[in-house]
Amino acid sequence: MTAAPETASASRYDPAELRANLMQADAGVLVCVLAQLTGDAGVVDRFGPLIEHVADPPERIGVTDEQTRSALADAIIAALDAPATDAAEKVTDREFFALLLSTGLGSEVDDEQVDLLLEQGGFRPSAPTLPRTVAIPDTTTMAIIGAGIAGIAVALAAAEEGVSFEIFDRNHEVGGTWLTTTYPGIGVDTPSAYYSLSREVNPNWTNYYPQGAEYQDYLVALADKHQLREHIRFGTEVEALWWDEERGQWQIHTVGADGTRSVSHAGVVVTAAGYLNRPRWPDVKGRDTFAGVSVHSAQWDSSLDLTGKKVAVIGAGCTAVQIVDACVDEVEHLTVFQRQPHWVAPRKRPSDDVPEHRRYLGKHLPYYANWHRLKSYWATADNNYPVILQDPQWAAEHLSISPANDVLLQLCREYIDRTFGAGSELAKKVTPDFAPYGKRIIRDPGGYYAALTRDHVDVEASEPAEINARGIVTADGRQIDLDVIIYATGYHLDFLSTVDIRGRDGRKLSEEWGDSPRAYRGGTVPGFPNLFITSAPNYSPGHGAGANFSMEVLAHYIIECLQLMALRGATTMEVTREAYENYVAGIDEAMSRTVWCHTPNAHTYYRSSSGRVVVSTPFRLVDLWQQHRAPIEEDFTLR
Repeated sequence: MTAAPETASASRYDPAELRANLMQADAGVLVCVLAQLTGDAGVVDRFGPLIEHVADPPERIGVTDEQTRSALADAIIAALDAPATDAAEKVTDREFFALLLSTGLGSEVDDEQVDLLLEQGGFRPSAPTLPRTVAIPDTTTMAIIGAGIAGIAVALAAAEEGVSFEIFDRNHEVGGTWLTTTYPGIGVDTPSAYYSLSREVNPNWTNYYPQGAEYQDYLVALADKHQLREHIRFGTEVEALWWDEERGQWQIHTVGADGTRSVSHAGVVVTAAGYLNRPRWPDVKGRDTFAGVSVHSAQWDSSLDLTGKKVAVIGAGCTAVQIVDACVDEVEHLTVFQRQPHWVAPRKRPSDDVPEHRRYLGKHLPYYANWHRLKSYWATADNNYPVILQDPQWAAEHLSISPANDVLLQLCREYIDRTFGAGSELAKKVTPDFAPYGKRIIRDPGGYYAALTRDHVDVEASEPAEINARGIVTADGRQIDLDVIIYATGYHLDFLSTVDIRGRDGRKLSEEWGDSPRAYRGGTVPGFPNLFITSAPNYSPGHGAGANFSMEVLAHYIIECLQLMALRGATTMEVTREAYENYVAGIDEAMSRTVWCHTPNAHTYYRSSSGRVVVSTPFRLVDLWQQHRAPIEEDFTLR
């Protein structure tokens, strides 16, 4: 069980052990730690020129000679042993912090990023934007639908402002998808050092990329630490949300695990249930006739033993990659049905295990885990933005859409050639015919491509033609006998389509959206007052960072909206039709320049059935952050 996240403490450490670990650490990070411990930015001038930043994907690591490392270690130990000073006050000082960034992150940082980085490093909580001259009324009630990372982020923000809230979750425990999805090898390709809440930096990760059970433990620890369980209705599924004009509140229609239905009310509703919840089974003739075991990755049977079995995996996305990597050594024979290849990036390190010195220093050295969180964010955030932008002149002559995009394409092609042999049949099978990021890029967990070369593994570059009692019939008519079929075929793109949501005058959200969900800032929609959608259309970062970023940004924005209502003496706020349409038009205009609009042959859940890109945001992360610092009052009707 992962311990509840906490700030590193310099107390109770062995000086020799600390020094040994400091000698192995990122020198750039240590300079920043030293500056914050002492309140002296001059250490940047002293040590910075002696440090070189070299690639250690996805970050740049600071390295230097042994003499400099030794001097840094001595200075940090002396700072820890020194009498208390007012240095802590400088940790959140903007000018002081800005002086450290290039040394800590390994690259220059534009001024527009500084305030965002202060938050994302966990050095400063999300700062209030609107005046707090009037308190949010204690009569304000909030219903949060979902107890995953989004629901937890919103709940913590509400608790901090004294807003009464209740969380509804159909499961028996917090965690959302991390609780319910347990297939072999489950993880995420966002670095673990970053994939957390900035207010709860976790120094205890054992893997560079969060594994399912470990991340679930992190979320459970958050719920325990902040006593969220007393605010949660477990085993309670929300079936409908209806706006009650007379009460000026939302009716929340729920059904319990025992089938009992009830209705409760709240002035504000925040949906935090995500948009990928219902497993999608492929429409293949005879699917129900298979005599063996059929399992969807989203509904994994923990008792399923694949040892010595003939197994097929249908799919080639992130989930399929992780399952193949995890089970290839157990099965007698494995057939991968690759419906469409993805670009797969190689793992950059021999192992994904977090080095012991990083875990030790994260626990014992103040600010160290924060800087590694910040480095992980910076390496996968707006620095990566050019990869998704089209250069029309370049794209006219290349498969990639820009020089930046081509760097990734060449990296992936080199990985294919190195693993399968340039021009081989297998290389051809796994090579996509669209630019990287046309579909979500996949990071090889370490053994996926290697697994495809094994003698007992076959790759079928097509969907199954038919399924029968014995197994699968291939597109060219061959029979493959199987014991187990694993469907790694994704989810229905729901965007709340499973909940009956009715706003003013009984208008349904499904009618407002049709087959192309849209939303203004904060996931707001005209006609649906006080409704905020965390997994909103066009709100998911597509080029970097992770869902934790967008959820924290939105949690801040929701509280600022409640504050605006308090300042104006209003009980409801509703985005105007004009603001909504203008904002969506801006999204579409920006989206037209991205990879998702220039790779129509890439099959991706990012698009609705109409072809409009509805999942990812076309904006930089700093733009998204700025857009959600505070509501624009003239864009809302306040009543």
